[in-house]
This record gives sequence, structure tokens and C-alpha cells, in this order.
Amino acid sequence: MSAKRALTRLRVPGERETEDRAWEVIRNAYVERTPALQRRSFRSPAVALAVGVLLLGALALSPAGATVGRLITRALGVQNASPALSSLPAPGRLLVSRSEVTWIVSRDGSIGRLGSWPQASWSPRGRYVTVAGGDRLTAVDPHGATQWALTRPAVRDARWYPPSGYRVAYLSGNDLRVVAGDGTGDRLLAARIAQVAPAWRPGHAFQLAYVTANGRVIVRDAGTSAIVWSTRAARPIEQLAWSSDGQRLLALSPTAVLVYGANGSRKARLVTPGGLPAIGGALAPNGHTLALVLGADGSEVVTEELSLAHPAPRRVLAGPGLRQVVWSPDGKWLLVSWPAANQWVFVRLAGSPRIEAISRIAQQFSSGRGGGFPRLDGWCCSAYGAAG
Repeated sequence: MSAKRALTRLRVPGERETEDRAWEVIRNAYVERTPALQRRSFRSPAVALAVGVLLLGALALSPAGATVGRLITRALGVQNASPALSSLPAPGRLLVSRSEVTWIVSRDGSIGRLGSWPQASWSPRGRYVTVAGGDRLTAVDPHGATQWALTRPAVRDARWYPPSGYRVAYLSGNDLRVVAGDGTGDRLLAARIAQVAPAWRPGHAFQLAYVTANGRVIVRDAGTSAIVWSTRAARPIEQLAWSSDGQRLLALSPTAVLVYGANGSRKARLVTPGGLPAIGGALAPNGHTLALVLGADGSEVVTEELSLAHPAPRRVLAGPGLRQVVWSPDGKWLLVSWPAANQWVFVRLAGSPRIEAISRIAQQFSSGRGGGFPRLDGWCCSAYGAAG
């Protein structure tokens, strides 16, 4: 027998048992799945298997099982994903940016180029889009027609006030500025702030949360400039998000989520599972479910129910190179950006779990300038009864 053949037949202790356990996990998950009607635009014979392998904690059985599951996930990804985006699995429209170009993706999967801007954000009901690039902030309609424009240095992270859309907050260099929704009355609100997108408090006109350069979290009335409350965060904050009722402010740091009450008192500190760094997150439209991308290289996506006294992380997807998460407007789907696999993965979390994956995303949003994987700038629109 040749040495090569001998090596291929070599078995490490317990390898056969590990393979048998792995197959048992996959087989049971497949047999026990809830069959789902296939959307015509997402034909994929491997979807059910991918769900069994990837979705909703199916791998969190034991340390050995989790290891095998992670290896399977890394090997499979989402196989036989649809080669082109032909529809969205939930109502709404997506904003997508790459290499200073912004697109709008409609429910039917059609992709329209909005214009040459590196960053964009929806107004509360999607009637307008603010686009930021270089030294210019512009409001356009979904066809790209300019409504108004401002020239300010180093503009980024524009955010519309919900539910009315009557104010827009944005960063200009190290300053926080506010302008009316019709482009008038632009003014400085705060100087020397951190490079963290501000967050409007829903239904509380016009309270705005932001982070200062020295690490304070401040909520300020943008109309009077009065400080509503202020507190020093225990760790660097990288993202802010209000619950839909405006009663809780979430401040995401690399290793924890700090939850503040309406008066600024800290209500909770949620440590990220396994101490993994959080590289991104998104709060569901209901204001209770938080999705996090964990791991320095984006190794898994988990959700946590913040309304529970002791929230437990629920694994949604695992694999190398996961990057962004965005909720559908109805809160039933989570869109996960997976640059390493050149895929978008739509995960249904309400009702029967399901995955719908799209490949060749970079090719479908090609600007001819390179510039990395397309960035998700929002799935319109949230459940605000808004006019904007």
C-alpha cells in the first residue's frame, strides 16, 4: 500500500463518531423542518439543508457539536444561492452604496442608480433620501432629483427625525449640525463630538443622542439646545439606537451593549456572548430585538430579546466574514451582508425559519471603481406614522 493511500485511510480517534454526530444533526434538522412555500425568485434545492445547518441555534448542542457545526458552516456557506437578486422577501426598498455610487433596490428586485454619492439615508417614509459625500449634503427624491443641498466640510451620517422628518442631523468634521427637513435653518448643535452617527429619539421633538469626543453620551433638545441628560459611558461607544417608543437608548460598544432609560439612568449592561467583539448591530422595528455581528472577522450573527429580564443570545448565522445586519420594515426578516462569500443572506425570524440567499452581489452593484463590497444604508421604511 502506498504512503498516500495509507494517509487517506488514516482515522484519528473519535473521527467516525464525530462524523456520525454531525450527520445526525443535519438529518434531524432537515426532517423536522417546517416546509415553506418557495418564492419563484429564490429557487434553491439546498435552502432547506442550509436552514438546518445554519439557522436559529441548531448548532448550539454541545461544545463538540458547535465545533462541527462551525466547520460545516464554513464549508457550506449557503450553497446554490440565487445568482441574481430578483425580489426582496419583505415589503420595502433597500438603499445600497458602493464606491461613491448609491442605488435603490425595489421590492421586485429592480435596481436603480440614484446618483454618485458614497452614503445615503432614508427619510421616515421613504419620500426623500439624504446623500452625503465630500463637502456636500443633498436631499433627493427616489428618482435622484435634488430637493435642496448644503455645502459643509466632511459631511457624513445624516439622520432624519422620526416620525415627521422635520429635522435632519448630520456630522460635519467633528461638529454635529441640524437642518430643517426642507433644507433651511442649518446650524451648529455641538462641537468636538465622536465619529458616531447621532440618533433621534422617536416621538420626542426634537431630542437627539450623540457621543462626545471625550466619551460622554448626551441627549440634547435640538430646538432649544438644552441638554436633557448626559452621562459618561464606561467604554468607547460605536453606535447608538433608540427603541421605537423612545424609552430606551442602546449604546453599542465593542464588548457590551449599554441600555439607558428615558432619564439617562443605566438600566442594563449586556455583555456580548463569549466576550466576542461586536462589529455591528441593528435594533428591530419593534424596539425589543437586537441583532449583533460578533467576532473580529464577523464570525456569527446573534439576536437578543431585550424585553426579557435575562436575554439569551440566539444564533442566526455563523461563518467567516459576516459584516452588516439590517431589519426588514416589518421586522420579520434580517438581511445579513456576507462579503467573504459575495452574498446577501435573508433570514426569516418570524414564523417558520427560512434562508434566502443571493450570490454575486458585488457584480450586481458594480460602479467600475472597485471600492469593496456594497454597503447597506437602510431598508425602508420603519413603522413610524410619518410624513417625511
